[in-house]
Amino acid sequence: MPDRAEPPFAVAIDGGNSKTEVVVLDRAAGGFAERTRAIGPGSGGGPEAVASVVTTVLAEAGVDRLLVGEVTAAVAGLDFPGDEVVYAEALSAAFPNAAVEAVGDVVAVLDAGGGLGDALAIVCGAGLNAVARGPRGLATVPALGWVSGDWGGGHALGREAVRAAARAEDGRGPATELLPLLLAATGASDAVALARGIRDGLVTMDAVGALARTVAQAAADGDVVAGELMARAAGEALLLAGVVTRGAFGPEAPVPPGTPAVLAGGLFSDPGFLAAVSDGLRERGFDPSPLAFRPVDGLVRALRARTASR
Repeated sequence: MPDRAEPPFAVAIDGGNSKTEVVVLDRAAGGFAERTRAIGPGSGGGPEAVASVVTTVLAEAGVDRLLVGEVTAAVAGLDFPGDEVVYAEALSAAFPNAAVEAVGDVVAVLDAGGGLGDALAIVCGAGLNAVARGPRGLATVPALGWVSGDWGGGHALGREAVRAAARAEDGRGPATELLPLLLAATGASDAVALARGIRDGLVTMDAVGALARTVAQAAADGDVVAGELMARAAGEALLLAGVVTRGAFGPEAPVPPGTPAVLAGGLFSDPGFLAAVSDGLRERGFDPSPLAFRPVDGLVRALRARTASR
């Protein structure tokens, strides 16, 4: 029988900009058995946003947060050293009886897919981020979006698709099938109506980010403008990978052939994007592969492994 003094539940959290995935584990039969899992809205708005989303998801699932004894969270937005402390404090306030660990979402992907050795991880979902581990240690970038020089991910692609559609409609840019496809996806009558809908909040920025799927499909169908956008996104992923690789392995040091490169995030579900990034990584000495399971399941594995080693 488990120790009755120890809270019975553990919670694993994958907190992204577009969605938050939560898995609740129940201490049973000497380990943690999955009790429930749920997906809530994005939690990229800061530490309090993460805590709020997770507590709401647990309440809806009927799990008492006071009975949670362990929380492990991989969260988008841990961009600078020390950020993990602020996020852990917010989660500790929400789960006062729990031991809390918070790491950046891309670091969790690195550990889940690449083990603890030399490796690279790229996450391309709503945004773009990368991290590498090598002889010089762990190398990261702020990944704050445009303020840190970033371009790429679903939100950037969606915005560029709206821009291209508007320019195609009034003649400033080349014709593109993105125009009718975006209008069909959003229900707007024309590009002007789409712009008004975005301005007035009728079309949310998350909905704009979701248009990345439309861009990928148009590119696969041969649309030139969409193809250029997808190629640019793949190029940006490789550029960012180069930055963290140089930080982890040294500016002149070659990457040992076969070094794992873990790829995660919604954009990698597009075969063309996956192939373009993978080909570029192979040229740089990496052995790329998509993360074989959901990031939150990597956290669950780590939780179970820690429990088994006690």
